[in-house]
This record gives sequence, C-alpha cells and structure tokens, in this order.
Amino acid sequence: MGKLTIKQAMDLLEKGILTNSQFEEMRNNGEISAGRGVNRRYIKTGDNTWVSPMLYFAGLKGAKYSKEMTELKHKINELIIEHTEGEMKWKK
Repeated sequence: MGKLTIKQAMDLLEKGILTNSQFEEMRNNGEISAGRGVNRRYIKTGDNTWVSPMLYFAGLKGAKYSKEMTELKHKINELIIEHTEGEMKWKK
C-alpha cells in the first residue's frame, strides 16, 4: 500500500473515516507523505474546515523578486504566522 497525501488523510479525517489517534499513528508511522517540505500554516473557516493562506505574485513568470516584493512577502508572512497555526488541530 502506498502513502496517502496529507490532503487525502485530512479528507478521511474530516469525513470521520479516520480518528485523530489513527491519523497521528499513520503520520508517525510514515504512512502519510510529508509533502514537499513546505511549512504550511492553517486557519479554520467559519464552516470548521481548515485552509492554508498563500501569497503569490500573478504574472511573475520566472522574474526575480524586487526588494519591495521581498519586504511585502516577509510582512505578510509575519501576519500569517500571527493569525494561523503551524499544524492543524483536528480535535473537535
């Protein structure tokens, strides 16, 4: 059996197919892929689902970041860290 993606595992958790303890056990046993190494932050919606805020510059197409873009990205990341959680809290 292959690994589940984090999204697949979260979907199973949200549907009640997996319990929190089963999810944690699968993650600890390496049965859920770690993803691409991106440290995502999460915030709960009004419907009690989790989303990950992202900033991107539309139309960048390989161009280099300017100093202003980098400063903006850092300021927004500070706000995201302040208002989100590093790991989702699945306990209801």
